[in-house]
Amino acid sequence: MKKWLSITAIVIAFTFIGVATSQAMQAFNLPIASEKTMAAIPYGDNFSNIMVGENGAVLLIDSISDKEYAEMMSILYPNGIVDAQGQDIPGINNLAETRAKFIAEHMKAYSLVGEKTTEVKLTPFKITITDKSNGEYESIFYKASVGKDNFVFPSEWGNQSCGFISVSEKNIYIAYTDMGIWRIDPENMSAKKISSDTYSGKTQAEISLEIKKLHPDWYLTWVDSVNISPDGNYVVYRTNRDSTALNETSVWEIDLKTGEERQLIQPSYNNDIVGFITDRNVVVGALSDTRMVDVNNKMVIAVNVPKLPNLRISGVKDGKIAYSSYEDGSSNTTEFISSVNVSTGEVSEITKVVGYLDGEPRFSPSGNKIAIGYGTDPMVGVTDVMIIDLATMSQTLLTDSLQNPRAVNGNVIRFRWINDEAALVDAQRGREFSSFLIKCQGE
Repeated sequence: MKKWLSITAIVIAFTFIGVATSQAMQAFNLPIASEKTMAAIPYGDNFSNIMVGENGAVLLIDSISDKEYAEMMSILYPNGIVDAQGQDIPGINNLAETRAKFIAEHMKAYSLVGEKTTEVKLTPFKITITDKSNGEYESIFYKASVGKDNFVFPSEWGNQSCGFISVSEKNIYIAYTDMGIWRIDPENMSAKKISSDTYSGKTQAEISLEIKKLHPDWYLTWVDSVNISPDGNYVVYRTNRDSTALNETSVWEIDLKTGEERQLIQPSYNNDIVGFITDRNVVVGALSDTRMVDVNNKMVIAVNVPKLPNLRISGVKDGKIAYSSYEDGSSNTTEFISSVNVSTGEVSEITKVVGYLDGEPRFSPSGNKIAIGYGTDPMVGVTDVMIIDLATMSQTLLTDSLQNPRAVNGNVIRFRWINDEAALVDAQRGREFSSFLIKCQGE
């Protein structure tokens, strides 16, 4: 029986020190803007995920919280999960049914129209998938419909048993494990495996055995780092099934229209997938040897990022790249946001942010704005969100932009764009969590 552990996704932890932060920004000679153009609308629920449909419907998902997860596990395993010897302790009878009932009672979804939320009915369904640890098993998903838009997402989203990614605007929903990739049909509530089970005429089991013979401590990862192109036409992933050297991987693609699966980049080091910088160009190599590969013609172009200490590519979107650098021994990080010529790989700096930075930069849906976790004191940590408008070069602290900053009663721990003029933030005060719609006035 599977016992899934809670995954606490801490993206940003904040306390509000707006005056001191603004003074520090001025010391860095950065363009700042402090017009209070946004408002925070509080919601009692903690919305953990956002989806936008093909026809523009917005769905907010209130997934099971860490507190609720702990409560559920105490019900399912009243005597604990493992004993003093590290052996599994059996759970209650009818464990699967009790678990599914608990999740159904605690997992909610809401449509968002303007500032109003309305609860949406959830329909559970199961898909059959396979992973290395559990073999073949059923995973529970939910379907939600808002107007003409249908959405699907995993039960216990955030603690689910498999990987899940989507481009909901294109009606693309993907579940994956270390052994395969499945495309989920939101209308029929079914899943179809789109990745192959063999390579070069050999099964997964045969290739796994060959890998262990080459390197006893090495293991087969059939699928890793799955990404979907923004237009919803391609899935790319990393694998070591065709590698003979330790720690080398290759990059493969699946054409979602034709079902064709093929290798994009041969096995080598630094083939980690950063993401799609355009609909057809995926960036690989976050720490070194950064390249773009065209999923249509397999052309590879080097991205000429500057040679900087402790360089890391942190995000790409719509022809733009974000990368960070810091000096050894320094608590300050510089996040550079640059444009990339996808034909030549040349990089042109747009702007940069300097400070105590943490969390992945989050591009807005258009790629014209970016949000970065921001602070000035490493002893305090990340305390705010810097929002950069790449068209005007302005940099605005989230707390400085709010007309009603006291409405956000707690530390901001997560920031997610809905569109370029609205975002959802989660705040924590003690053990209590709440969500806020951050919206430009007049929108």
